[in-house]
Amino acid sequence: MIDRFAIAATGNLLFGDGTFSELDNQVALRGFTHAALLSSRTFSLTERFALGVEALRERGIGVSVIPISGEPTVASIDGVSRVVADAGCDVVVGIGGGSALDSAKAVAVMALQLARRQDTVSVKRYLEGVGDLFPPAERLGLIAIPTTAGTGSEATKNAVVADIGPQGFKKSLRHDAYIPDLVIIDPLLAKGLPREVTAASGLDALTQLMEAYTSTKANPFIDALALDAIGRIGNALPRLLESEPSDPSLRSDMAYAAYISGMAIANAGLGYVHGLAGPLGGLHAASHGVICGSLIAPINRAMVEAHAQSGEPAVFKTKMEQIAVVWGKKGMEGVLSHVEYISRIADFPRLGTFGFLEDELRSIGSKEAKRNSPVAIPAEQVVSILLSLL
Repeated sequence: MIDRFAIAATGNLLFGDGTFSELDNQVALRGFTHAALLSSRTFSLTERFALGVEALRERGIGVSVIPISGEPTVASIDGVSRVVADAGCDVVVGIGGGSALDSAKAVAVMALQLARRQDTVSVKRYLEGVGDLFPPAERLGLIAIPTTAGTGSEATKNAVVADIGPQGFKKSLRHDAYIPDLVIIDPLLAKGLPREVTAASGLDALTQLMEAYTSTKANPFIDALALDAIGRIGNALPRLLESEPSDPSLRSDMAYAAYISGMAIANAGLGYVHGLAGPLGGLHAASHGVICGSLIAPINRAMVEAHAQSGEPAVFKTKMEQIAVVWGKKGMEGVLSHVEYISRIADFPRLGTFGFLEDELRSIGSKEAKRNSPVAIPAEQVVSILLSLL
C-alpha cells in the first residue's frame, strides 16, 4: 500500500544546452514589459549575459540589471525590492547560484508588496520563526535560471534569507506560490565554473537528494526521481573535481540532479545536515554549500552507526543499499566511503576559518536538528562531529 502524499508541482521547464537564448522569447510570450535581472556578479560580466540583455531590449522589453553578491540578507532583499518596485518591473529573472535565485524569489514577493503599500514593510516580517505576518500569496512574474548545480532553488517554494551575527538566523520566506513560473536550465552556463563552486554547490545538491530520499516524509514519486539523480551526481561530481573533463554529459547530469534535489526537498523535506547548516550559516558568513559539504560525510556515518544499534527503520538500510547500486559500490559502507572521498577531494576550509568558536558549535550541536532524518543521532555525537570540523 502506498501512503498518502502530496506533490508541490514545479512550473514550466526548459532544459538543455543553449536554452538561455530563449529568455527573451519566453519573457515576451508571457506579456511582461520590464524585467529585473538579478544576476550573480560574475555572470553579469559575461558576453552571454550581455547578449541576453540585448535580445530583451530589441523586443522592446525594459531591463533593470541588478548584480547580486553574497547570500540574501534582510537588508539586501529590502533594498533591492525597493529598486525593483520603483522601476515598475513586472517580472524578476534570477540568474546565478542559489543566492541569486533566492534573492529573485524574495524580491518578486516584496517588490509587489512595496508597490501596493503606502508604507514600507521588511521581508523579515514574513520569515518563518521570526516574522509576525503570513507570507503574501501574490508576487511579480518569476523566472529562474541556475548557473551552478547546487541548491535547487529553481524548483522550491521558499527563499532563504539571513541576518548574520551573534543573534543571527537563516529563515525561509515560504509559500506554494513562490515556485518559479519558468525554469531555464542551460548546462553550458556552468562551463568553466570555479572548482570550489562546483564542489560546494554539488555537495549541497547531493546532501539534499540523500536527505530527501531517506526522509521520513519520502514518497514513491520523489524516491524514483531522487535515486536517479543521486546516481547521476554521485558519478559526475567526483570526475569534475578530479579534473575538468570535456564530456558535456557531466555538467548536464549535475544541472539535472540539482533541479531534482529542489523538487525532492520541497516534497520530502530535509535532515540533520540542513538542520545544522541553517543555525551555523546565521552565525558566520560561511558558504551554505561548504557547511553542507563538510557535514554530509560524518553525519551519514553517524546515522549508519546509530542504525546498526537498532536496525530501525529497515527502509533506511534498504535505501542506502540502493544508493550503493547506482554508484556501483557495495553496501552502506560503500556509500559512506564514496561520500567521504568526494568530501575529501572537495578540500573545504575548516569551520574555524570562518570565525566559529567551540562554544558556538557546542550550543548548536546540543539543539534538536533531526528534522526528517530516519535515524536519531545522540546530541553529544553531533557536538563531537561539529568540533571535529573546527
